[in-house]
Parts: sequence; structure tokens; C-alpha cells
Amino acid sequence: MPTCKHKPCAVLPAFKGEIGTPKISFYPAQLWDGPEGRWRIMIGDRWVRRQGESRSFFTLDGVTSLVMDHLRSGLGLPVEQPGILPDTKKATPVTFVPQDPGEPLLNTWTRTEPFKDQHGEWRVWVFHKQNPVLLDDLVPREDRRAA
Repeated sequence: MPTCKHKPCAVLPAFKGEIGTPKISFYPAQLWDGPEGRWRIMIGDRWVRRQGESRSFFTLDGVTSLVMDHLRSGLGLPVEQPGILPDTKKATPVTFVPQDPGEPLLNTWTRTEPFKDQHGEWRVWVFHKQNPVLLDDLVPREDRRAA
């Protein structure tokens, strides 16, 4: 049973009722030398980790997705799969949704297959961006060229 010597920065209480769920605790990633603006998450007494990672740090979009999946589970609804998976193929049509509110949406395609960066975050190269972007910042879209 994992424990944490750090105090969480936020806690969502357990959902009670017919199904119920454990509580969710959020910790700033910097407590483990992770990137600023990311969080480590514990559901009940277990750390949330991506497959193949010893520690996973999540962006705000990732946190939102985890919370929504947790809520769906507590309501007895099916949990949705993430929009862009690490096994996404090259040339997949996507929309880049930037974290910076001043930056516009960008309809583009993946230039490579996703890979993990030095912080263990999944990224992919897309057209019209000079740096690889987080998978969490992408949503799938239909390819209108294929119609």
C-alpha cells in the first residue's frame, strides 16, 4: 500500500452510493523533480501510472480526463478511451489544442509515431509545429481528404 510523506495540494472525496469510488489526491510534480505545471495523482492508495512508467506526471488536461473517468466510473457509466493513444500511426489527422489561450487551434497531421520525452511524457511531431507536442494537447479529427 503506497503512502506519501507529502501533503496533497487537493483531494476529491470518495463518491458514496450504489457504486462508489475511492478518493483522488493530487500532488505537484515538483515534489519528485517533475515538470512544473504537472501533477502526480493517487486514487485510493494507488499511484496512477502510465504503462511502462515508474512515475507519471499529468497535465491539466490529463488530470481532467482522469477525474472525468473517475466520475463516470462512480456513476456506473463506461469509461472513454483517451483521444490520442501512444500507438497512433504516422499521418493521423489531429487538432492541436494549445495550453496557451492566445495560441489558435491547429488542424494538422502527425509526422511521426508518438514517443516518450526525457520526462516520460508522450509526445509526437506534427506538421506546422517546431517542437514535438504532448498527446494530451491533441484531439482526433476526421480526415476530410479521405472523403
